[in-house]
Amino acid sequence: MTRSYNPIWFDNEERKDHCLRIAEEGESLFRLLTGATKGTHEEDLQHIDCHWKGKPVDVKGPKPMHSQGYVLVEFLNIYGTAGWCSKNSKAEYIAFQFPSEFLVVKKADLRSLAITLCPKYEINIMRRNGIKPEEGLHQWCGRARSKDVFTYLLAEEAYSIADQIIRFGS
Repeated sequence: MTRSYNPIWFDNEERKDHCLRIAEEGESLFRLLTGATKGTHEEDLQHIDCHWKGKPVDVKGPKPMHSQGYVLVEFLNIYGTAGWCSKNSKAEYIAFQFPSEFLVVKKADLRSLAITLCPKYEINIMRRNGIKPEEGLHQWCGRARSKDVFTYLLAEEAYSIADQIIRFGS
């Protein structure tokens, strides 16, 4: 299925509420499956959704790209401040929700992998809305009129550095 960029969808409150609901459901499922404890609001601002085995974790809810074999890795958020895979993020682990499992990776390993696979970081960033994962694969990307920096990796690349896989589906 091919999707086109819809600026109304990306700027409206309905989409924001939808994304927050999906994120909260993913975090709840991860806590239910693992016994992790919910982080505080202050921790959430530092990219910590929960604590698992005594370690801070940022949970990434299900995204269509996960089913298509990709993951997004964020270095700077839309405001140009610490993204969830930045050095300054306080999470030690990232848990990606896939259709039937969570892939848990060490943030430092994911960061290193992305930096290794992408060209040397420079100010030239592919900056436009609606960058498809296959276009942004191993490229430094960002949205138009935003200060974010991210890249896409193949899901199999992220699985190659798996710390743990937590299955929940068939």
